[in-house]
Amino acid sequence: MLALRASFNLVRLSTMLVHRLESQVHREAGWSMAGFRVFCVWVAAEMEPRGDRPLLGPVASGLSSVLNTLERDGLVERHRESADRRLVTVRLTATGEERLAAAYGRENDVETAFFARLGPDLEQFVELMRRLLRGRTE
Repeated sequence: MLALRASFNLVRLSTMLVHRLESQVHREAGWSMAGFRVFCVWVAAEMEPRGDRPLLGPVASGLSSVLNTLERDGLVERHRESADRRLVTVRLTATGEERLAAAYGRENDVETAFFARLGPDLEQFVELMRRLLRGRTE
């Protein structure tokens, strides 16, 4: 029963945080949470979308649609640099980089406020989540 309560509360917290981030940060920035997750994967360097699907989670199934929207808005650009025309490399544009940096700052503010109630216990909470993530089975 304790595991059920832990699971239920984790899902509730996650849903609350995602909703808060989407309404207070990402909608204002002009993209969805799915678009932001794509940014997070590609922010370090250009990458091929098909290789990063596991990192994208639920966004992966709608990746093409998300990329179409981000490209339409001038935030990413796609390049075909291979003989295999199915392979596409995605890069952030300068506009995408600027808007993403601003959103990161705003997201950090919302996250800080969300977890403020934990005070010094936040460090232990983070470590417990890391432990669960390291021990996951797929």
